[in-house]
Amino acid sequence: MDTFDPSAVLAEAREIQAELRRVRRAIIAEGDPERAAEHRADRERLSAALTALADDPAHRAAIDAALTARAAALRTAVHARSAELAARAAGDAADEIVQRAIAQRRSLTARERTRIIALRAEADDRTTTGTTDDAAGPLAGIATPAERDGVLEALGTLRLREARAQLRAGLLLTGQMRGIIAEAVPALLRGDPVLLLGETGGAKTALAEHLARTTTGAEPELVSGYGDISSAQVIGTHELRAEGGATVSVFTPGPLLRAMQEGRAVILDEVNAMPAEFLKRLNRILQLRPGDTLRVQEDAGREVRIAPGFAILATANEQTPHRYRGVDRLSSELVNRFGANSYRVHYPDTGVRFEDFPVENGLLAAAAAVDADGVLPSEWRAEELVRVARAAFISQQVFSGAVTGGFGDYVSTEREIDGRPGLEESVLAPRTLVAMVQKVTASAGSVTLESALTRFVEGVMHREDRRVLALILEGQGFSLGAVAGHESARGRGPRDSEGPRGATR
Repeated sequence: MDTFDPSAVLAEAREIQAELRRVRRAIIAEGDPERAAEHRADRERLSAALTALADDPAHRAAIDAALTARAAALRTAVHARSAELAARAAGDAADEIVQRAIAQRRSLTARERTRIIALRAEADDRTTTGTTDDAAGPLAGIATPAERDGVLEALGTLRLREARAQLRAGLLLTGQMRGIIAEAVPALLRGDPVLLLGETGGAKTALAEHLARTTTGAEPELVSGYGDISSAQVIGTHELRAEGGATVSVFTPGPLLRAMQEGRAVILDEVNAMPAEFLKRLNRILQLRPGDTLRVQEDAGREVRIAPGFAILATANEQTPHRYRGVDRLSSELVNRFGANSYRVHYPDTGVRFEDFPVENGLLAAAAAVDADGVLPSEWRAEELVRVARAAFISQQVFSGAVTGGFGDYVSTEREIDGRPGLEESVLAPRTLVAMVQKVTASAGSVTLESALTRFVEGVMHREDRRVLALILEGQGFSLGAVAGHESARGRGPRDSEGPRGATR
């Protein structure tokens, strides 16, 4: 007689439930009545199979036990998540008191200072007792590793739901991002300008947009530095219009002037790519604050009073001899106008050792892949996300100039001698990582991660960068086919005399 295997029954039940979720989403999305009927038939068949599985006396005990354990794990995870959110809410409440005082241009009262101390103490206490490692935390009293794994899985799903929502709103709020936001918001409330510096694809613009919406509650004006843009286009220009049978010249405010008049933020994206004649004007504009007036040269010297809520956020890629062509180094005079409100936006996981797992890149990849329930689609395997997150992390650090530890294995001897980074022009930046994972997720299985990565590497124009990226991806177990064969599988890595050492890690 065959031995009953409860794990097989539970695995079958989980697969039926997963397929039911997919079928229900298909029913909601399907507009064709005939195909919707097919999906409904599948739903009935799967529901019947799940009911039959649960009603079988031989399976009932195992399924009931699994459901009981799952419910207990969810309760514990919800308790832990509630503690995390309560700690964050207490910290946010303290920050809000400070921000309100700043917006009103006054000092904190004694009552407010006492309240802030109490709220931050509450946040610290809840953070400590809410951690999974704390003796009084949510895992206290759990007897078995299986129970602990169940709680951690449920807690991870809840965190992924939030991360997915944040990413879809425009910005994943990592520790670095929260730190910059906490410091920059008070400055923006005062009307002070803020400068965000960093490498390409590191979410500078997304952070600027988040800051603008946080401080004003309104959509910011956005001015892109690239292209043939003039000072008149940013501030305003005259346009010819037909009025009453005659052609008249009418002044039309540009994005900067609109933001000033309406009390909104303006984002100067890639400010160091803007023309010198505008940057000279900007040097003066950066000194203005809400309540000040600007004399608009383009409109016959008309004076415009700057409304409360106006602020300037500028982003910039650092100019180097090897990348960001067409971008000038910002003058020290202009940078000084931002005062203490210049923030460097590092790539995720900066400072993490080569051999450690890049948690923030991993969270980015997972948040881009999971569905609204925080569940990984069937087209994905978790280990793929782990590998692509690690590849992205390595490429980002090599692009940023890291040469210590394992990162140095991807820097050729020639580049190291010249003081150049291992990757000069191309990188699997956070923005690229998210876009690639979303492309695979949205393809319904028609695009694999390896094919998406191959396309990415094939599109890299710089030959040496193409070879280094292929090596990094091969080192994480990806096979890039013809790209890898042509660029790196010949047995010669970035350090040609030493071979592809990084590919073995």
